[in-house]
Amino acid sequence: MNIRPLATLLLVWALGARSDVYAVDWQALPPNTWVPIKPVLVQPDGSDDRGTWVQAGWNKLVFDADGKRVLFYDRWVDKKHGGDTIYGNCLYSFEPDSAKLIPIKIANWVKEPKPGGGYATKPLPENAQEPTPCDRHVYHAFEWVPDLKEIFICNGANQTAVRDEKVVGHKEVNDTWRFGLEQKVWKKVDSQQHPANHLEDGMGYCPDTKAIVYAGHGKIWILDLASGQWRPAKNNLPRAHMGMSVFYDGPRKRMLLVGGGAYGAWTTRAGGFNGLYAFDPRTETVSALADCPTALCRGALAHDTQRDLFVTAAVMPKKEGVEQPSGVFCYDPKRNEWKEIKSANAIPATGWMPLCYDAVHDCFIGMGSGKTFHAFRPALEK
Repeated sequence: MNIRPLATLLLVWALGARSDVYAVDWQALPPNTWVPIKPVLVQPDGSDDRGTWVQAGWNKLVFDADGKRVLFYDRWVDKKHGGDTIYGNCLYSFEPDSAKLIPIKIANWVKEPKPGGGYATKPLPENAQEPTPCDRHVYHAFEWVPDLKEIFICNGANQTAVRDEKVVGHKEVNDTWRFGLEQKVWKKVDSQQHPANHLEDGMGYCPDTKAIVYAGHGKIWILDLASGQWRPAKNNLPRAHMGMSVFYDGPRKRMLLVGGGAYGAWTTRAGGFNGLYAFDPRTETVSALADCPTALCRGALAHDTQRDLFVTAAVMPKKEGVEQPSGVFCYDPKRNEWKEIKSANAIPATGWMPLCYDAVHDCFIGMGSGKTFHAFRPALEK
């Protein structure tokens, strides 16, 4: 019996309940186990910006290997930008080594309560001098482009957005923005054409074509990063997919388009949320692959580049009519096959877990419920 992994697992379980624990023994991560990493919040320099992270969800995790950090978009609450809402307004960095959670850039928008109830999302005066994206659910239309050291977002949701003192809702977030991690400035992408904002779409970066592939609701769009222009792809999806995600498959030089389907129809396979497609970025053709064992809606399909395997995690509600299973599932692109990974402890999430592959520590980093991140190293063959 190997004592060290067992001892490490017992130590992790014992320390997991302590809110001040964040150190992780990366060399001895117990296999197939969700190891908690409690984030240590770093406050912004400005006193008006001091606040807290609110886990609004509806987001995607990406990994910056050069910066050894996870990047995501979520809610920041302070006096200047207003209280809690369901919409993200801040680009965050999470560093697994130090567990530092850093608000990199807070948008120049504010939640403003309405006299009759509810609230509006309005631009702050600073937004005129430094334009930033309106608060939104970014869904999976959020991507890191390491070649440029930039984050891109496209479309999203905000029913409360205000323009010129009028509520315009989702129209205010029908746009594309790019953010340079070095300059720390948002810039709007001015394209003659643009993907329609039907909500809950996804996108991924293809380094082979230096372009972003956007997919959902039956359509596929291409953003050429050199020209900054969107255009429709030559071919589209065979059916509409709301909640689709897009990921790069480097060894095969293609994009994987996964999940999504008819609105609210994820409980059974008939809804389409188990679908997986390959998109060839050169010929722009679409081909069907093996269905995922469970439904994915804004679901992760993180690529373990050492083992060349893709992993996702989902927790389905246990109620009548839900035929989709919970679990950690692995896709082998070489065999076009799926299999389940039995985790040693419960998946610390509800629904589809945001997940990315940390190539520095050779493990997955997931965002769990309760404002806690988790490391997960599956026992898979290299």
